[in-house]
Amino acid sequence: MPTCKEVSRSIAADELSTAGWRQRLSTQIHLLMCRHCRRYSRQLRAIGEAARNLLSDTPQDPGSRERLRSSILDQIPSGTQKNSDPRV
Repeated sequence: MPTCKEVSRSIAADELSTAGWRQRLSTQIHLLMCRHCRRYSRQLRAIGEAARNLLSDTPQDPGSRERLRSSILDQIPSGTQKNSDPRV
């Protein structure tokens, strides 16, 4: 069974798409048992999706940045938001 450190590294590096079936299976089992790694995986997906949306948006709408920021913050579970500064 991989450790949290190994799972988070492979998820962040997007290595699972090229990994062997045993590594993918053991990672999926780990994700089923570990809520911290599941949360981290969801957060990485949300950040990636937000970045893709940011790149595809046209800068014509001045409120699009604020909507994007709100959308990202809505996807982060409550209690994990450390900085509520709107300039971030």
